[in-house]
Parts: sequence; structure tokens; C-alpha cells
Amino acid sequence: MVKHTATHLLMAALCRVLGPRTQQRGSHVAAQRLRLDVSVKGPLTDGQLAELDAAVQALIGRDEEVHTAELPLHQALQITGLRKTNEVYLDPVRVVSIGAHVEEPHSSDGTQHTSVELCCGTHLLRTGLIQDLVIVSERQLAKGISRLIAVTGQDAKQARAMGSALCEEVDSLCERSQAAPASLPVAQRQAKDIGRLTDVVDGATVPQRERRQLQQRLRALQRVANTRVRRLEDQAAAVQLRVVLAQSPDQMLLVDMIPGQPVTVLGKMVKLLSVERPHCSVMLLSSQPGGKVVCVCGVAQDLRNNLPAVDWALAVCAGMGGNAGGSAHIAKGIGNSSNLEEVIQMAVQYARSRM
Repeated sequence: MVKHTATHLLMAALCRVLGPRTQQRGSHVAAQRLRLDVSVKGPLTDGQLAELDAAVQALIGRDEEVHTAELPLHQALQITGLRKTNEVYLDPVRVVSIGAHVEEPHSSDGTQHTSVELCCGTHLLRTGLIQDLVIVSERQLAKGISRLIAVTGQDAKQARAMGSALCEEVDSLCERSQAAPASLPVAQRQAKDIGRLTDVVDGATVPQRERRQLQQRLRALQRVANTRVRRLEDQAAAVQLRVVLAQSPDQMLLVDMIPGQPVTVLGKMVKLLSVERPHCSVMLLSSQPGGKVVCVCGVAQDLRNNLPAVDWALAVCAGMGGNAGGSAHIAKGIGNSSNLEEVIQMAVQYARSRM
């Protein structure tokens, strides 16, 4: 009963906010939520969602009486302001009116806060029993049709509370993200924290307007965090590459271990090296938490027929029980090993056998 009466209230609020030409295109009532499909010109704006919330809260707060009457179909169709769907109605038909008796006139321009519809469902006696209603989702089903999902009662109150809690979390994350991270691991953790909170916001049952605002803030934070990560990766790759080049003479083959670096840094090092030493084929490996080993390799152009980078990476990673992918030019992979020296020897032997 709660969700059914709430659907009528929401439809009345939609007609007031979007205009009396707004038509219901479908609805469904379940124990946990209600669904309402309506004709719209485009996605609802944050301002329209705020207006809808205010209109619905006003109807609930006024504790309007819900009236019903059974009338001949031809008489029911003469009621001013009557809303009906493209259904086949029985004769006589049941009329449900909120805020005014069925026989009283209803506004046809959508300005009066009443709802009158043909409906055979069960309803509450007063709108105040709904307690609260929150639109938690709004999306376009097709051009000109929007689907609204709403919750009521305690579920609606919990949705508002969750929205407030997530807003506080985003505020805290914004504050922590103001200062530039001191190191690449710190920057990576910040970027991951933003991604995890974004996933929570995307899937949480919260007011749709708040969700959009939080998503917008998190997208901006993610862009900044990703830029910081890329810059620190570039710096780390340049520094590590200088160390590798200083320790290694100018040679055709280079296989080395770079401790504690992510695969993204290894990849940037390989690309930089392909410019610094285009005749050199290189494989860089790095141990990761949990015994994992990542590798990135690049092969000089004149060796790619005999030593495709993807084949090299596959051979090395398969020896570690892992896998790899890429092209003849550059490839990357992952495996597990506690003996990096053995992995390096295997990588060297494989490459030399094909050079």
C-alpha cells in the first residue's frame, strides 16, 4: 500500500515540476522500492530532482487524505485533471484521489497539489503514513522516457543518512588530497582510495541528486590523482633508468631487476630506453607483494622477427607460472617466483638463443 500511494504522489509531483503533459509510461511496486517510467524531454536536472523532493515532502507533510470511489467509466473520464494510462479499464472503474474528494474539481494545469487517477490497487488512508520518499535512481530508458526508482519510509531515511555519511567521506578525502603526495606509493594509494569510494557511491542507495554531486566531485579528484601518479611515475622511470644505464655498458641485451617498482614504471623505463638505446633489447623485472613478479620487455627493431617481445615475455612468465601479452615491440606479464636470479638467467638464455 505504501509504495502504491507513493507512486501516485510522485506522479503528481512530476506533473507539477515537469508540466501537466508528463505521462506515466509504466510502473512497478515491490517490497523494497517503487519504479516509475515517465515521458520526459531529457534527463532530470539536479534542480528538478530537488523540486520533486520538495513537492513530495510537502504532500507527505500535509498528511492528505486518500479518497476512493467507484464510478461508471464514462463519468470517471469526465473528471477534470484525471490522469490515466493506456490500459483497458473495467466499467465501473475505481477512482483514487489524494487531497480532495473524487467529486471535487481537480486542477488540469498541474498547479494544485492533488492527484486523481483510475486505479484498482490498495492504498493508504493518508499520505503522512508514507513518512518519507527518496528518488535513488534516474536514468534514460529510451529517448523521451526516464525511469525513476524510489524508496519510502525507513528505507528513505536510511538513504538520506547514507548520503550524508558519504558526503562526509568525500569531504575528508578532498581535504587529504589537497597536499601533493610525497612519493609514488602514497599517490597510488590516494588514487585507489578515490576509486574505491567512487564504487561505493555508484552502488549505494542514496538520493540521486546527492549521488550525482558526489560523483562529479570524485571524478575531479580522480583526474588530479591520476595526473599526480603519472608525473611521479615519469620521474621514477627517469631516475631508475639513469641508474640502470650507469651500471650497464652499451650492449645489445639488458635484463635487470628493479626492486619495488610497479609495472607502469617498468613500461615507461622500457620506452625511454628504446629511445636512448634503440639497438638494445631489454627486459626489466620487479618483485611485488605476495611473491608476484612483474616484467616488461622491449625488443630492438632488427630483432623482432626472431625475438618477438610477446614471445619473450610469455616464455619467462610461463616459467613463473604466469602469463603475458603484448606485441613484437613491447610486452608485459606477471608470474610468481622467489628466485629472481633464476628468472633473470632464464630470460637471458631465451633471448640469446634467438638473437
